[in-house]
Amino acid sequence: MKITAELVPAEAGHIEVIAAAARPADVVELWACARTTPAEALQRGLAGSAEGWTAMVRGVPVCMFGATPYSILGGIGTPWMVGSTGLNPLSVQKELLRLSRPALARMQQAFPSMLFNVVDQRNEAAQRWLHWLGFHFLAPVPVGPDSAPFLPFYWSA
Repeated sequence: MKITAELVPAEAGHIEVIAAAARPADVVELWACARTTPAEALQRGLAGSAEGWTAMVRGVPVCMFGATPYSILGGIGTPWMVGSTGLNPLSVQKELLRLSRPALARMQQAFPSMLFNVVDQRNEAAQRWLHWLGFHFLAPVPVGPDSAPFLPFYWSA
């Protein structure tokens, strides 16, 4: 059976569904980085992004992502994403890969100088997605209250 997936503009109404079923690796990453919950991170990301997207599978929100401005200097953005367990089937992951490339192109237009952030070294699924999208990784750095190892990642023009 073919998966029906689409990207739609992110809305506050999607947050509760995604946060309630957040992937364990995302929960751990958000807590290690900033002692935040998936719902808080989604609210902050949505509020700070000029454009955000929600991946819907059969009408159910499975992840939300976007990019927030890094500074007032412009041209530099911080991409973010929180996913739910609805992303777990390989067929859904493949659909997300297909759908996320055009969204990344929109982020690159909005932030033409650079996109960068950090990802928990333990979050292998997120790393695979970022690598597939063409981001580059740097050596791990300590991040958050517990100095957990996070990998800086970036895209640069």
